[in-house]
Amino acid sequence: MIPLVPTPHRLSAAGARLRLGPHATISPGAGPLLAELRAATGLPLPERVRGADLELATDPAIPPQSYVLEIADRVQVRSSDPAGAFYGLQTVLKLLSGPELPKLTITDGPAVAVRGVMLDLGRRHWDPAYLRRFVRRMAWLGYNRLQLHLTEWNGFRVRLPGYEDLATEPAYSIDDLTELIGYARSLHIEAVPEIDLPAHASHLIARRPELRPADSALNDGAHWTGHATDAWTMDVTRPANREWIKGLLAAFCAAFDTPAVHIGADEWPVEPALSAAPALVAYARSIHPDHGPSDALIAFVNELAQVVRDHGKRPEMWNWWEYASGGTHRISPDRDIRLTAWPDTEAEVRAFSDAGYDVIAAPAVSHYITPRTAPGNRMGVNYVTADPRHLYHDWAPSQISGYQLCVWADWAEEQPDTYFGWYATRPLAVLADRLWGGPRLADVDDYLSVVDALPCPGNAPQRPVGEVGPSGEVQPVRGLRPVGGLEAVGEVGWVGGVGAVVALAEPVRIRRVRFRPAVPTGARAVGGKWPEPVWRALDAVRGTRFQGAGAAEGPWEDLAVVEWLPTTTWNVLDIEADGAYACLRVVDAPDGLDIEWWSE
Repeated sequence: MIPLVPTPHRLSAAGARLRLGPHATISPGAGPLLAELRAATGLPLPERVRGADLELATDPAIPPQSYVLEIADRVQVRSSDPAGAFYGLQTVLKLLSGPELPKLTITDGPAVAVRGVMLDLGRRHWDPAYLRRFVRRMAWLGYNRLQLHLTEWNGFRVRLPGYEDLATEPAYSIDDLTELIGYARSLHIEAVPEIDLPAHASHLIARRPELRPADSALNDGAHWTGHATDAWTMDVTRPANREWIKGLLAAFCAAFDTPAVHIGADEWPVEPALSAAPALVAYARSIHPDHGPSDALIAFVNELAQVVRDHGKRPEMWNWWEYASGGTHRISPDRDIRLTAWPDTEAEVRAFSDAGYDVIAAPAVSHYITPRTAPGNRMGVNYVTADPRHLYHDWAPSQISGYQLCVWADWAEEQPDTYFGWYATRPLAVLADRLWGGPRLADVDDYLSVVDALPCPGNAPQRPVGEVGPSGEVQPVRGLRPVGGLEAVGEVGWVGGVGAVVALAEPVRIRRVRFRPAVPTGARAVGGKWPEPVWRALDAVRGTRFQGAGAAEGPWEDLAVVEWLPTTTWNVLDIEADGAYACLRVVDAPDGLDIEWWSE
């Protein structure tokens, strides 16, 4: 098996290898992959228009975003568009071992046209360098959409020209976001900036008190914040407010060179609370005698969508109106607005598509990552987890435009970027594979082992050093050639919370530890939450310490500690320590924890 992620649709290997010579050339058009290919091969790879050793060729018969890769006496990537060429050339990068490649033919392309991730940059600020690395990881896995949720009830994370006083620091400059959007575009990822209007607006209303509605029902955001709010939904009944909001949106549209802008339209109060808002009810009837309060808000959303169109962009919004109205609405958002839809079932998602909307779905119980209060995914807290095993083995996409993961920071605004990365990393890798739609491997852990063996550019390749099984035995794995052998020293098994000591023949730099909790076979999340027995098995792993030492008698150094709730599959902790270690052990681990130590 030749390991690749996502798993390609068709792969035929010849069993031989091609070695690129020192004077190998490449066709123009590699874009940002050119520097990575040069680094991976160690070759200068000058560009050559015709007859290149790494050739990009156009074939109109190949579907969009797809490619055929042939490696024989040279390398050829055929595609009908730049995206397909990018994915094919990126596969070459994944296959490289220095200047060598396996001879093979791959035919591949995505099953779903739009494959996205939404990041909650409104509730908390993410470091731009972290975002850049995240975007590269997305492209490595074959994603092509990034929704940037830039405003929230507690923050406006953009220093928008003409509205600088609205910014909540730390905030992004337009240059920050322009650089990120441009970098994503170079990797064939379309960024979609989002400004959430007219609700989730507590911060905006605090800066512009005239936007606060007289109807108290519209100021209650406790359901979403977990505490009482002074304001929540902007007052759209007054002409001056509507014009100010549209002016804000116009400035937002003008700031970004993107094909689309998302206007939010999410989570305003629901019926019957809306009907208890007399000013909104009166305004709705002034528009049309038969209109209710939901219709007034939907009509305003359509006005906002027109502002986006006037800037030559595609409007997008959430599907909240359908839920909030309780079925009482008489008008609907314009059909040319793309919906990001969160219903739990595929039937509900398809209903929006059947109604004429272009839909990007993010079913809330399977595609939301909302760990909430640290240490995350806690019993009794309304968290949502995306279960990698369910996504890999049970879930399949409908025939709609696309799907995305949504990473939310509710009730966890103070946590670091890595907190959300921890909970997103496995679902991100697994959903990518299912959106490309290649054949499944026997188990999701087999696939994740391939993911871990193919590090994103910028990370060193890694391999397992030794494996400690549930009974404490130590085994060489994946062709490791141990000098002098691996052996267990001291107690075998888990004694006093300390596992067997792995004694290596010579010191090794450890870069990663993988671990897999002991849970019932095939355990799945239910409704986005772990059943209690599964949760308790996962929670028992928190506090586990992975240690290294120069000798069995110590002193021992913590290399990594499990701070947050793991998932039921293989989990990964990267190790930043630069030292080399001859002995490894695990402390405070529960029984049955599978472990792999990985080195460069």
